[in-house]
Amino acid sequence: MDDHPKLTEATAAVLTRLREDAGLSKRKLATLTGIDRVYLLQLEQKKYRPTLNAVFLLAQALGLPPGRLVDMIEAERLRLLEAETEADVQVRREAPESRDHQDGPANQQSFSET
Repeated sequence: MDDHPKLTEATAAVLTRLREDAGLSKRKLATLTGIDRVYLLQLEQKKYRPTLNAVFLLAQALGLPPGRLVDMIEAERLRLLEAETEADVQVRREAPESRDHQDGPANQQSFSET
């Protein structure tokens, strides 16, 4: 099954920001949630997506309704996608007009040569 684009990155960013804003270490958040500290570390390192159970436990420990945590992750995911799209557009603007024209007519085949 494919991931939603940027879901893992968005989850990591939101969890890290919320944990730090709450003044919690990974160890303390792990204790509050009952989630393994290594798993939390891996979530923040963009290695895994949280399970639904983990989302509920994390939201509770951070004082949020689970739906609010999911909404925050989705908002961050969309922001990351938009930033990626804007970066792609900027790269295209800075690139030469077209790579097809760089080779010149000598490398283009004519259909009438067959």
